Amino acid sequence: MTLEHLPKKINKEKIVSFLWSENVISVLLGVISFCVYLTTMCRSVGFTDSGELATVICTLGIAHPTGYPLFTLLGKCWMMIPARMEEILQLNIFAALLTAVAVGVFFKATLILRRSKLVFQVRNRKRKEPNDRRFILASAIASLVLGFSTTFWSQSTDIEVYPLHLVLIILSTLLFVGGLEEQLNQSQVLSRKLILFAFVLGLSFSNHMTTILLAPGFLWLYFRVVGFGKESFRRILNIAPFFLLGLSIYLYMPIRSSGNPLLDWGHPATLERFFWHVSGKQFRVWMFSGWNVVQKQLSYFVKNFTSEFHLAVFACIVIGMFVLFRRSRRMFIFLTFLFLTTMVYAVNYDIFDIGSYFLLSYIVLGWIAAYGIDYLFDWISDKRSWMKAMAGVVLTVLPIVQIMNNWNSVDETKNILPQQFVWNAFSHFEPNAVVIAGLWDYFISPSWYYQFIRNERRDISILDESLLQNRSWYFMQIQRQFPELMERIRPSANLFLEELDKFEHDIPFKINTIQSRWQNFLNEIVEKSLPDHPVYIDTRIDREFSSAYYRTPTGLFLRLTKKEDTTCYKTALAPFGIWDKKQPVAKDFEQYYIAVLIREADWLIKNGRAVEAKTVLAEVLCIEPGNFSASWLMRKGGK
Repeated sequence: MTLEHLPKKINKEKIVSFLWSENVISVLLGVISFCVYLTTMCRSVGFTDSGELATVICTLGIAHPTGYPLFTLLGKCWMMIPARMEEILQLNIFAALLTAVAVGVFFKATLILRRSKLVFQVRNRKRKEPNDRRFILASAIASLVLGFSTTFWSQSTDIEVYPLHLVLIILSTLLFVGGLEEQLNQSQVLSRKLILFAFVLGLSFSNHMTTILLAPGFLWLYFRVVGFGKESFRRILNIAPFFLLGLSIYLYMPIRSSGNPLLDWGHPATLERFFWHVSGKQFRVWMFSGWNVVQKQLSYFVKNFTSEFHLAVFACIVIGMFVLFRRSRRMFIFLTFLFLTTMVYAVNYDIFDIGSYFLLSYIVLGWIAAYGIDYLFDWISDKRSWMKAMAGVVLTVLPIVQIMNNWNSVDETKNILPQQFVWNAFSHFEPNAVVIAGLWDYFISPSWYYQFIRNERRDISILDESLLQNRSWYFMQIQRQFPELMERIRPSANLFLEELDKFEHDIPFKINTIQSRWQNFLNEIVEKSLPDHPVYIDTRIDREFSSAYYRTPTGLFLRLTKKEDTTCYKTALAPFGIWDKKQPVAKDFEQYYIAVLIREADWLIKNGRAVEAKTVLAEVLCIEPGNFSASWLMRKGGK
């Protein structure tokens, strides 16, 4: 080799070395994921908690249990970056970015798991050394495979707490395993990675309390590796202050709550209310509530598994399980602990949007898939060149297979339904209206964003019927948001709060008394408001109100009046875009919309407007052919 060729060779080696750099690949995986995530990201307010969380971030408030203080503060920092775009769009981009970062961190964590041979006592049954670059490629493929699984990918579509949760639990695993390996290599000093792990774990708890699902697997591996002696507990005590330092982010909640923010869920300003909020007291009723729940949620996991991972990926997972079992029983047991702990918790939680609670189990399967892919790469290395090329192509395109398989399930670019619902409702409400509704997922939550961040229809007083009935802190929030309304209903509110306080503190109370005061309180809201304020309710809570009031269909709601007033009638017919009827919330909206239209058609028939009623019923039958109520009313209107 001549001197003139030497620089070219060195440059080529540098380029190859740079491209195989783990940090470069990690960043590249994050960039690829982020670019794809942007193409499926919601362009508006999403369902359920999206509107509430956006409002909490922008106003530095308190979110629903468990509060998510780290998420709130980081979101506020993100919003301080100058951007010429609507707040919700900027926050949705934040969610996409965090989810993409999680993909890159997952890649690094996969390599740490592989290289921690002292921790996991890896056995190499073959004489040849494992190919490090081959596993790097397998890990990169597994990272994208996980990143484009349905539930993981869906975290990037709109603002939620789970993208940050993904980053922190994966990073905690990376630092924990890496710290144990470092501790075994340098037993005389406390591992700096373990110290950093403790801090990050505290931060993870301050974002989402389901970080506790890491505990069984982490504790088992820790004591299995370092023993169950005094030294092991001494190390835990040494790193505990750093864990508490990360956990101290929770101090934001009582401090901020004492300042009476616009949104102050749970009002955790006192020690009692702080504990209630952080422990998720109001959600305990849905936890471990029976075998029927286990069957339902387990059925969801099994039925949706093929939409998470393509069958080709599932094959890699199965192979990876056998590979891990043979090479490292300790790693196999560690990952099994993480998987089973997550499953036991998730299948016992009775909520409809359960998918996010399976995230840790999908992460575990992603790690296992990396070993399956690596094994297949090794297996084809001894095959003929054409077979090797074909199999190699199949394995490397697995992320593309995932994208094609799951794109339609996660694409929310056409999801403007919450925005449509709120705008439609706002356009039909008269000035200074009082609205009582229980439609959290596509009305209450997004309406908070449009009212308090976009400053639309601030004249309307919107009350959440469920919070009004079950949460005393909500009355303090009403006082801040709608002080004039609170002044009108204070006497009956105080009487109801006396009984509600007993309910919240598990003090014996008379069900008839609390129910009676609740009904009186609801009627008081209507009675005190009607002289000067129009009152609207959603169709589903109609029976909560006295039959003495007339109900007039007014768009998506019913208007209550003391005297019949047909002039306030407005049709609910609107071109709502339900882009994915498989989503539980979208299905729920569809059923509510149908109920509203049927109620409207019945009212039209009773008022001698059968022709208009048939138009409304035709829309119902278009949405749900064979709907019994619509068919019956269609025949009734034709008489």
